[in-house]
Amino acid sequence: MKSNSLKEGRINQKIKTRARILNAAKTLMSNNRNISLEEVAHKAEVSRATIYRYFPNIDLLCTEASLDIHYLSPDELYEKAKDMTLENRIYYIQKYYNQLAQNHELIFRRYLSAVLKESTESKKKIRGARRVDAMNLVMDSFKNELSKEDLKNLKNIASILMGIDSLIVAKDVCGLSNKQTNDTLKWGVEMILKGIYSTGK
Repeated sequence: MKSNSLKEGRINQKIKTRARILNAAKTLMSNNRNISLEEVAHKAEVSRATIYRYFPNIDLLCTEASLDIHYLSPDELYEKAKDMTLENRIYYIQKYYNQLAQNHELIFRRYLSAVLKESTESKKKIRGARRVDAMNLVMDSFKNELSKEDLKNLKNIASILMGIDSLIVAKDVCGLSNKQTNDTLKWGVEMILKGIYSTGK
């Protein structure tokens, strides 16, 4: 087996483990009581040490689990966008994540604050990558229409131009309203797509 296949397999396994932990936490939280890492580990059928690799403390896990309740999975987003053009797929995913961030802005800000604090102390990457996963799915069928480099860069820049991170910069730094934020971020993607297609690749 090639090293790339092994690496991809490990990444997929980590994604599945992380999802299993979040689902276990959401199930336990549905009983409207405080939960512990030990309970989540038992429910998810993983060790407490495994949970610590993804979520350093119970507060961070519970905050992300409460957000995860509102998310459509990358697979669900793909199903909704699969009949669209490349441009409309990107606009659809961008609009979804921007609206999600705006609808739950306070929780997202608290979550981001907790993540930044923890990542500074532990030096670990502890955020999920739902936007990137969604972009990978919706753009994969266009891999023969764009160069490998353009496709990779487009996935990354599109992911950057959506969600809570972009919302915070737009509102706190640029002073934009939610509507202005959405319009500006969409305009950014439009300009990037025009630039890519104008090269004739």
